[in-house]
Amino acid sequence: MQLMSKTSLSVAIAALMLLGCDSVKNTLLETQHPDQIDPTSLASAAGAEALRVGTLQRLSNTTAGDESVWLLGGLLTDEWRSGDTFNERDQTDQRNIQTSNANIDTAYVSLHRARNSAMLAIQYLKKYKPTPLSNIGQMYVVKGYAELESAEDFCNGQPFSNSTGDVIAFGSPVSVAEAFAMASADADSALANVSLSDNGANGANGAIVTYGAKVLKARAQLGLGNYSAAATAVAGVPTDFTWLATFSLTAGDNQIWALNNSAKRWSVGDSADASGQIANAIPFVSSNDPRVPSAQVDGAGNPAVVSFDTKTPFFAQQIWGRDDPVAIFSGVDARLIEAEGLVNANDFAGATAILNALRAAPPTLGSSDGVDFTPAPMPPLATPTTKGAAVDQLFREKAFWTFGRGERLGDLRRLVRQYQRAPDAVFPTGTFFKGGSYGSDVNLPVTDPELNNPNFHGCTDRKA
Repeated sequence: MQLMSKTSLSVAIAALMLLGCDSVKNTLLETQHPDQIDPTSLASAAGAEALRVGTLQRLSNTTAGDESVWLLGGLLTDEWRSGDTFNERDQTDQRNIQTSNANIDTAYVSLHRARNSAMLAIQYLKKYKPTPLSNIGQMYVVKGYAELESAEDFCNGQPFSNSTGDVIAFGSPVSVAEAFAMASADADSALANVSLSDNGANGANGAIVTYGAKVLKARAQLGLGNYSAAATAVAGVPTDFTWLATFSLTAGDNQIWALNNSAKRWSVGDSADASGQIANAIPFVSSNDPRVPSAQVDGAGNPAVVSFDTKTPFFAQQIWGRDDPVAIFSGVDARLIEAEGLVNANDFAGATAILNALRAAPPTLGSSDGVDFTPAPMPPLATPTTKGAAVDQLFREKAFWTFGRGERLGDLRRLVRQYQRAPDAVFPTGTFFKGGSYGSDVNLPVTDPELNNPNFHGCTDRKA
């Protein structure tokens, strides 16, 4: 693990590879239980540390390290457009997801593996390597983050099982609200298991874990509709704070770059396509907003006007390069949460002041080919005169500030659940550019393999 500048935390990308090798019998591919590790090999400080580092790798996979809920949630909304020939991606883009969707299943499993890995790491760190204390707090943040993303992206009624023991303890279905409460409680546990004096020499930086836990707590409280509590939770989080998932050419590419810029299977979304205007979609491309730059070039910088399917117009994001880090938590999140608190306190001028401060002095949002990406300053916004207009302004601004970082689906669901907007006034609707019409999905379903859990019989409901 490496500590980055500007109060940022690099998520370790070192993979924990526990492979068995037999040169005579060639049994490498015969592993029956790849996620099961002999407990005796972990019963030490080194084993506990290996679990922690492995957990950080799993956290990376739930963000920009794989085709995760970050990407799939953005595809269900308006951040991305499918330029692929795979039906799994097209049906997600069309808001008509089948429970057999293998891509959704991979993302779902990734979240729950990260959660269980964090639970196991907490257990072993407490027993074999209790210092620095912030390492334990860091694992509570990972556990809570997996629960937060599950609550923001998946349907009501998903189970949270526990596979840290000798026998899997199958979870029972919980509501989205219950999952948010779990994430909030883990943020509290993280804050209770952190030492601000930890400087990162032997593990997590205490200040970084503290700030990450505060943003986690606030996002969970937003999900519960507790706007004032959310704003209070992020007090003191610096605007330039970032907790980063990092990538390298040897350990794994940034998959936003890989699936968009390189493979051209994903394209940056827009508010218009071959079928005409897309109702409710943000014009991420055509607005030319400095926070979401795009270009019709591939990952090698060559001109590219169509996607992998040879039909869909192709636009590549210009925020992150192949091995560039992406913020899992940031101080920008904290400011936007504070602004939402003010909107719900009917202080529209105060909320607009926060938004305009960000626009006047934009913080760094990413890094492309090793060069920091900082948007150009933008003109100030006018103060809305009604709550509806203030909500519209806030969520539009947030869409540009948080593009590609796994927050858009949760925000659109909250517009339905908490702000009483009709789903078809929030999500893309009308004619789908690859044929037919947009469906009615407002979240991701728990996929069929989870039916192996005897307590699970499908989503309780697919409501926002």
